[in-house]
Amino acid sequence: MMIKYNIKKGINLYHIQTEKFKTVAATVNIHRPLSKSEASMNTLLTDVMHRGCEKYPDTIEISKYLQSLYGAGLYTNIKRKGEDQIISFTVNAVSDKYLDGDECTLKAILLLYDLLLNPLTEDGGFKKDYVEQEKINLKNDISAIINDKRSYSAWRILELMCKDSRYGIHELGTPQDVDRITNITLYNHYKKILSESPIDIFITGDVDIKKVISCTKEAFKNITPSNTSYPVCDMYVKKAKTEDVTEKFDVTQAKLCLGYATGTMPQDDDYPALMVYNGILGGGAHSKLFNNVREKLSLAYYVSSRLERYKGIMTICSGIEIENKQKTIDEINVQLEAMRSGDISDYEFNSTIKSITNSLKAFGDDIGYSADYYLGQIVTGKNVTIDELIDKIEAVTLQDVVRVAEKIEPQMVYFLTAESEANN
Repeated sequence: MMIKYNIKKGINLYHIQTEKFKTVAATVNIHRPLSKSEASMNTLLTDVMHRGCEKYPDTIEISKYLQSLYGAGLYTNIKRKGEDQIISFTVNAVSDKYLDGDECTLKAILLLYDLLLNPLTEDGGFKKDYVEQEKINLKNDISAIINDKRSYSAWRILELMCKDSRYGIHELGTPQDVDRITNITLYNHYKKILSESPIDIFITGDVDIKKVISCTKEAFKNITPSNTSYPVCDMYVKKAKTEDVTEKFDVTQAKLCLGYATGTMPQDDDYPALMVYNGILGGGAHSKLFNNVREKLSLAYYVSSRLERYKGIMTICSGIEIENKQKTIDEINVQLEAMRSGDISDYEFNSTIKSITNSLKAFGDDIGYSADYYLGQIVTGKNVTIDELIDKIEAVTLQDVVRVAEKIEPQMVYFLTAESEANN
């Protein structure tokens, strides 16, 4: 059960009431429109602010205090839900219910608020050493994506398909964007986002919520976001013609990624059917792509389909021998046609339903996934519980799957190949 509390304009607190866990998780989510001008700054912000605050100026001091709270954990990260880039701060601590009068949970939450609202600064900016060190780390993270061609190709097709929208911007930004950031510009950006951005706070677990609300109101008394609306992610606009893009790299194994418009968004009644469609097509070892493209015909080292749920896109990505490009495309098309015609076995259908529902149940059994699931619901304007979504998945029929299959339209073929073989 989740209850919403309005702290003030632009700041809401959500309590996911459960006695399932012996810990309590608190997460502060700050919503920003994904943009090229600030993607790197938002990501860098989480890394720099994790290094220290006024009260605990370095990671050693933070770690000591966390240990005094029975080994509490503190995390910062950047999330992306559609075109909403979410700056996230989380603390996990043992529930006070299991302690002898020690308010560990409240102390951990206050540490979280300290980290966010009382950062370590010097000379009108963040601590310069921290910023410069984290800039190096962030550029290394960006390079790692480019160097891992499987990850790169999966991202590159989305960048190409969405080059005219914010969805085509990577949440880490670019090395050039990172280089332009200084400790002063980053601190000014921090002040800007606190004054502008809607904030959602999630408290998951067994906790005295009245005390949490009270300390939250006190902590955020000087913060009033001017914007209360979440960044909107519009559905991908279908192109009249399929685009074919080939890029050349120093590789021996090619990457083939195909992009499709689904015509279905998370807000739509057909979305559970689309989840089942994707699972049958390429969602695991029971799927058509795995058993035909990989196992039966040995055309791919790996192959799977994935939904970009917030944008109405599906991608199919594979690693193949360079000479097998057309054969792989042809077999993928055979499986797409099988989906449209309803040529789906009971094993494929039932295995998919079981796989999806088991994954959703695991969400409910994980203190972090629970909050992230409901954050996604808020961003899309839905209010479907995990149990309700499981019921919807179990109610999907073969006819429902065929109906969403008929809406799937090819949009792009992306081929990452060796420099000497690009024309093969």
